[in-house]
Amino acid sequence: MKVKITLFNDETQEFPASVYYPHYTTEWLIKFRSIFGKRKEKMTMMTDRMKNGSGMANNLPNFVVKEVNPSLIMKGAISKQQCIDDAFETVRRFYLHHARSWSVPEIELIKHSFVYVPYQIIERNRRWSKNTKTFLYEPMSASLEKLEKFPEIHQFMKKERETK
Repeated sequence: MKVKITLFNDETQEFPASVYYPHYTTEWLIKFRSIFGKRKEKMTMMTDRMKNGSGMANNLPNFVVKEVNPSLIMKGAISKQQCIDDAFETVRRFYLHHARSWSVPEIELIKHSFVYVPYQIIERNRRWSKNTKTFLYEPMSASLEKLEKFPEIHQFMKKERETK
């Protein structure tokens, strides 16, 4: 049985994803007063549902809805409301401290959704020995990192291998 989830478009992947990492996206409309007068801006935030940290994500790739195996989906530890609160606080701090708003910014939530980032687990042989090293590949940014740098994904993959 497969489950439908919203995820970043992963059509560029050579192989299907090995794990789907949970995030929460929020889009905000901010009204504030700068030195140049009243302004309106939109800002998109992405919150990590495993570690609860928000960051600006104004240039996100397209989302698609796909059916995936539920055993590959990581369950988020952070609730929807906690994600919204964390993103709101990050936006508020940005406009108070970095955008140098001359008034208290009015921040309005426009839209929000759960989204998953697909990752691939890749094993490669070491250069001088016959041992293999496990890497985590993110097609969205084309980054390749050691799996050990991501303990929550590493633990999830260990549990997944043990249940099979």
